[in-house]
Amino acid sequence: MFKQGKMTSDVIGNLMTFSSNELAFFAVLFFAIGLYGSLMFWWFDPQFLRAHLTGQINPSYVIEAIFLLVSFSMHIACYIQRKNGW
Repeated sequence: MFKQGKMTSDVIGNLMTFSSNELAFFAVLFFAIGLYGSLMFWWFDPQFLRAHLTGQINPSYVIEAIFLLVSFSMHIACYIQRKNGW
């Protein structure tokens, strides 16, 4: 598939409409959010101790930590788009 005269990849699905610069920005953004959520969950606001004492955890840390996986996917998509010249 070609976009503005340059080849894109069907492997990355709906992300093929983004340029590699845009995907790199989102990869860094999602990595920062995911790293924040992961560090808060494990180190700065330990949720297992909190769950043991109160029976509740902060679900936003879990959702934010999932962004690390999304960041890795964006990174791979950025690499594919960069290799295709877009």
